[in-house]
Amino acid sequence: MIYVLVGGPRDGQHVDDLPRGYRLSLGDPPSEPFGEFATVRAVWFELDEAMFRTTQRRD
Repeated sequence: MIYVLVGGPRDGQHVDDLPRGYRLSLGDPPSEPFGEFATVRAVWFELDEAMFRTTQRRD
């Protein structure tokens, strides 16, 4: 399965592993096929970004 990233720092990229800060968007219609692979949209959540920034400051 290929994930199409929407929003965030990696907007528009096609990846095979869901990166940190993105979540599946199952309510959307299916994306266009990417070659012979099925695609699923993954959207960026700003709340996650704020949480990661807080975690990094603690280190």
